[in-house]
Amino acid sequence: MSAPSHVYTISCVAKMLNEPEEWLEELANMNLEPEDGCLGVIDDLDVPPDKVISITAFTDAGIEALKELVADAKRADLGTYEGAE
Repeated sequence: MSAPSHVYTISCVAKMLNEPEEWLEELANMNLEPEDGCLGVIDDLDVPPDKVISITAFTDAGIEALKELVADAKRADLGTYEGAE
């Protein structure tokens, strides 16, 4: 398997999956690691260290892992709603 040549930012992936960016960020932060294809991208080091911002980004494999998390979360929510009826 070759190394990824590009990544997609969280905002791009949110548009691709038609899901809220904040929710995807939460899912990714709680469940995905760099080895899953979820990375932090630093855009600017010309700021004080406490002001450095990391943007969540995904490889193709990371997007697939995130899609699985989304599906699992939706199934879990559906089960919650079904149990309430």
